[in-house]
Amino acid sequence: MSTNKDIVLLMPPVLEGFVMANPSLGLAYLAAILEPTYSVSVFDYNIDKNFNPEKVIDDILKTLNPKVIGISLTTLNVPQAEKIVEIILKQENRPILIAGGPHATAVPVETLAIGFDYLVIGEGDNTILELMDFIFERSSFEKIDDIDGIVFDRDGQVVFTNKRAMTDMNKLPLPAWHYFDLDKYSSVAVKNKRCMPIMASRGCPDLCKFCYKGVFGAKLRVREPESMVDEIQYLKDNYKIDEFVFLDENITTKKDFILKFCDLLIERKINLPWFLGSGVRVDRVDDEIVSAMKKAGCYRTSLGVESGNDQILKDMGKKTNKEMVRNAVALFKKYRYELTLYFLLGYPTETKETAQDTIDFAKELNPDLAQFPVLTPFPGSEVYEDLKARDLLIGTNWGDYNTFIPNANPTFKHPNFTWEEILEVKRKAYKSFYFRPGYAFGRIKQIRSFSDIKRLFKMAAAFLSFLKSS
Repeated sequence: MSTNKDIVLLMPPVLEGFVMANPSLGLAYLAAILEPTYSVSVFDYNIDKNFNPEKVIDDILKTLNPKVIGISLTTLNVPQAEKIVEIILKQENRPILIAGGPHATAVPVETLAIGFDYLVIGEGDNTILELMDFIFERSSFEKIDDIDGIVFDRDGQVVFTNKRAMTDMNKLPLPAWHYFDLDKYSSVAVKNKRCMPIMASRGCPDLCKFCYKGVFGAKLRVREPESMVDEIQYLKDNYKIDEFVFLDENITTKKDFILKFCDLLIERKINLPWFLGSGVRVDRVDDEIVSAMKKAGCYRTSLGVESGNDQILKDMGKKTNKEMVRNAVALFKKYRYELTLYFLLGYPTETKETAQDTIDFAKELNPDLAQFPVLTPFPGSEVYEDLKARDLLIGTNWGDYNTFIPNANPTFKHPNFTWEEILEVKRKAYKSFYFRPGYAFGRIKQIRSFSDIKRLFKMAAAFLSFLKSS
């Protein structure tokens, strides 16, 4: 039996390697914006390792018969998106295909060539609604060219409309989580079963060369702390959450925001644990901030250390140094946070000596967890453009851009390493850090409850599986 839908929003999966086990906040926002006017269905396959594109699309087309399908692209899920588009293009009276997200924004011409009818560039909150109004002949625009922030093909010519102005986050509706099966999302990293994602800010003013910020831009925009706490209270009352996670990395950049937010959590007796899933910068924390967050329920953060060599940090455009890192780590340890540090191996100026500096620095800092991914030159980033200009990129098989996969395929030619040597450095980093005398004992000493024991064993099992496949 078919139920006609105006639009289906779809997130393809990443079938290998690490993915965030959170429901898609982006799709939830888009659904909330569209649902007052249009009938919507959401399919978030982000964590579906058994994804079958033929069956999924056949079911969607037969049961929902949507006029429009919107697909969110993140570079790593492009291979599955290509399969989806290929299947749909073979259908008679097929739905209109729209793509958005960081990949569509970074490489629009290549993305359009996959077979999409329209791309939504940058923040899609307002663009998707205006585009849908035009498709359904409800628009006040006379020409599609008048809609800002889209790309489309006209008679073989790729058309870019004007750039879309950034969204006022305080005017966004609450994410439409009722379209999601929230029980299917779980992670060994969280304390409780129902952990939901939220965002306090968009945009990043920093200039890290390995990062791409084409969607949210360089200007930091922060929500009102009252609206954040209202949203958390809503999630607690309506979805029975017992934990929440921030997805943005600039929550401490505006000190008055984070201090007011923490005060409100305590004042309104929210009483939920929370953590910073994308971490914070080492130069944007102080004792007052770290103490306030801990009192308000924050129990974990990560820090993007990236390298144990100050010259490499300078090459990356981080504007940090090892002493800043030491100070930040000491602060979080003082207040007994669970701490994960991220290090980035294989930057184009990396040498065997600087890589060893990073391994040694990780052991010196001694966090609870350390991650050592190899540089991924994501399209749109400065390092991607630099490698491309130097003819050092190896094709555009976007499935290879997930270097959390233990034996990932090469994405670029490194000036100082073979690819196998880079992977060997990564293996050495993990084994040197985790197989140290006393590391396991240190983690066991931190156990405070039975749930901590269960989480420790699950994380250990996941890590050992990773090492076995390396």
